[in-house]
Amino acid sequence: MSSLSVIYCDPARRDIIDFLSRPSFVQEGNRVLKNERGITVTLFPSAHGAFVVKHHRPHTWRRWGDNMLLGSPAQRAWQGAQLLQTAGVPIPRPLAVVEKRVAGMVRESFYVSEALLTQMPLNTYWREQKSQWSWKRRRAFLRVLADFLRTLHDAGLYVGDLKDENLFVEEQGDLHWKFYIVDLDRVTKHQPLHQQRRFKNITQLERTLGRSVRMSERLAFFYHYLGTPLPPRAQRHELVTQLLRLREQKDREYARRRVRHGRDGVATTPLIASPAVTPTLPPPLPRPPISCCIICFNEEANIRRCLESVKWCDEIIIVDSFSTDHTVDICHEYTDRIIARAWPGYVEQKRFALSQATHEWVLNVDADEEVSPELRQGILAVLEQNHPAIDGFYVPRLVYYLGRWWWRGWFPGYRLRLFRKAKVRWGGVDPHEKVLLRGQAERLRGPLYHYTYDDISDHLRAINGLTEVSSRELALRGKRTRATDLLLRPLWRFLRFYVVSGGFRDGVPGLFVAVTSAFYVFLKYAKLWERTTRSHTDAEAQRSPHRSGEELGRGGSTGARTDHLPEPHRPSFSRRS
Repeated sequence: MSSLSVIYCDPARRDIIDFLSRPSFVQEGNRVLKNERGITVTLFPSAHGAFVVKHHRPHTWRRWGDNMLLGSPAQRAWQGAQLLQTAGVPIPRPLAVVEKRVAGMVRESFYVSEALLTQMPLNTYWREQKSQWSWKRRRAFLRVLADFLRTLHDAGLYVGDLKDENLFVEEQGDLHWKFYIVDLDRVTKHQPLHQQRRFKNITQLERTLGRSVRMSERLAFFYHYLGTPLPPRAQRHELVTQLLRLREQKDREYARRRVRHGRDGVATTPLIASPAVTPTLPPPLPRPPISCCIICFNEEANIRRCLESVKWCDEIIIVDSFSTDHTVDICHEYTDRIIARAWPGYVEQKRFALSQATHEWVLNVDADEEVSPELRQGILAVLEQNHPAIDGFYVPRLVYYLGRWWWRGWFPGYRLRLFRKAKVRWGGVDPHEKVLLRGQAERLRGPLYHYTYDDISDHLRAINGLTEVSSRELALRGKRTRATDLLLRPLWRFLRFYVVSGGFRDGVPGLFVAVTSAFYVFLKYAKLWERTTRSHTDAEAQRSPHRSGEELGRGGSTGARTDHLPEPHRPSFSRRS
């Protein structure tokens, strides 16, 4: 049988104990601010003032062990509150600390604090105000924040989870702000506080708030945190290098954690209510606008399906390479941003299309692709969150070919298709261009449908065109064909698709695709061998002293001149697997 154990209660708020003693304390007007496995944070209105209940339930063996060795989360939050109050660090006023025990074991714990109704989470406040402030006010704000953090650390206090959503801010006149710490169960005191713990707190703020701060402002914040006199230049450089290294390490750690838990993005729900006259959640911020970039050439069979799936985007940019069918007419039904441009290659055309986008977020889609409803919902969800620590999203691509969806072999084939424009540049080698991202990326779950080839003949024509481009790019990079390129590379491509990826389960179509994939690799290096051999032969002929007068340009047919070359083949560049 469970018993209620009261560790602390504000004498003026004994009503909270009666409230928590109820079998179910759900009431009208309450707001769930956070609901995850093992923890729920709820805002409750009250005649005596709104309060927030942080309800913990141990759900893993590790949590049970923490409860036995370190005390319940509510008890640890109470201890952290006492440490911070002693040091003069602002926190929401504690109202009650209660535990429910069964056979002496903590099964549930409750930490109750006063609701912050006139303060805002730091990330929300910064996002709303930064664009309206002058550079002087931005610097002043970062200076006050650095002073707060240095004061906290000089007192030997370390906050285990000092993300900007756990730090609330309140304006106190011109160029004056007050900060409140609301996550208290991981507050510890160390004398002296080790540099590694100091850097962890700085990194936690920098990973989120710092992504939207200029580099000069980041350095100004860090140097002000170091205080005066500043360390020597070489030491400052070493400290900044350590800080950047720690940030990259945390980025990788959080990416692995999100992949392990199957999360599509990072949800940032504040722990305490945002400013309002009544205890209600603030309205969500409008999602940032998004641009969609598409390059095309003679894609009337696919372009309408593609445009229908992205018509929800705020801007659609089409770069067309002078299509001779009805592609442009169809595009005019969806957008006026249609640019006719000669085909310079995959990388250059994609780079130009990206340069025409006017919004921060860009979705890159090929003309023979379609955004699924699940993917659209996922994109809108992450745009509404607009987490400043995430700069791009990888999308799984599902191929439709030979009358079936290929869940094996080609799937998921993640591609970076959603990203912040300022964080990327186009790279790779034609025809396999790719986006190079400077920042952190996540994965989305909804598939991007890819309609590759109309039939086998179309597939073989595409292979011929793509291998022509690939072999030329390899030759320009000085690559040479070796025997292993013609024997082992095609063999490994076949085994990887047919055996490792399970293509054999698709019967004859799976065998055909595995063979054509291997043939693509073989043909690419065979054409490379042909190019290098022909170049070598031409070079030998140029060096030979026994050249005819026609070769030297003296007489002969005008048809032998090399200044009348045919137009290079321009493949349907959206058709590639």
